[in-house]
Amino acid sequence: MTTCLYICGAGHSGSTLLDMLLGSHSRIASLGEIINLPMDWATNNRCTCGANVRDCSVWSNVVHEFERRDGIDVTANPYSLNLGPIYAVVGDSKVTGRAYRLRRRLGSGLHYLELKAGAFGALRPLLPTIYRGLENNLYLYDLVGKQLRVDFVVDSSKVYAKAVGLYKMAPDRVKIILLVRDGRAVYYSMRKRNFDRTLSLNSWYTHFRRALPLIEKHVDAKDVLTVKYEDLASDPAKEMQRICAFAGIGYEPGMLDFKSKVHHNVNGNDMRFSTASEIRLDTSWVTKLADEEKKFFLQRAGWLNEKLGYR
Repeated sequence: MTTCLYICGAGHSGSTLLDMLLGSHSRIASLGEIINLPMDWATNNRCTCGANVRDCSVWSNVVHEFERRDGIDVTANPYSLNLGPIYAVVGDSKVTGRAYRLRRRLGSGLHYLELKAGAFGALRPLLPTIYRGLENNLYLYDLVGKQLRVDFVVDSSKVYAKAVGLYKMAPDRVKIILLVRDGRAVYYSMRKRNFDRTLSLNSWYTHFRRALPLIEKHVDAKDVLTVKYEDLASDPAKEMQRICAFAGIGYEPGMLDFKSKVHHNVNGNDMRFSTASEIRLDTSWVTKLADEEKKFFLQRAGWLNEKLGYR
């Protein structure tokens, strides 16, 4: 069985970089934000290998195996491939319509509540789609592991409920990497993209306010590792050695030259297509985020930022 190294964290925190670094190990394959594979199949987005996903040898094989097993036609209906609740951002009425958004919000909310109550599985009869999605992810990990002949895959979907759900379903097959970054840096990344203050704050704040208690409640301490983006970008060799030790495998120096390897990440940021294995610490928020913006963040989320190790 293939073990999943699941990256859990907020957006704009370096998950694509970490995913590709890990995927450059001879025993690991990086998957990217695999929860979005149905969306990528619908739009035929480009895989990190360079081919469109429908032409990629890995993803075309994965989809074929799901079609064969489940009797579905993913090309005709990409969203019949259930890998968990997806974000309604594709121009398809089945996944952008009000009814879908309401169902997704209700299902995700109920799943969060059962995890919060420490009762994984209690609402399974009401949430068959969510539980089937978790099972399908484990099946997908095995498909990729077998095809690429690796022992580990990296899933950088980042969704905390998925991370905990997968762990509860298969604790011997899932290890969680909690990727954190100074919340002010994440806030600045959102603000410079013209998101308003509230959304820019909440995208980071809500994630960790909910994720930390769930991980503490459900995940054995030996199966979760906290990694700071700042440490990863400042000394990648040291952090990758630490992560490899956590996974129980030897460190390979070639991991740092991640662009020399072929990857099959779906989604993630545009660094996937860069030609250089450049790792650069981004602290631009320190000088570019206005003092009043820093004050806004600290007044509302400073306590949580401090809990993650930032002052």
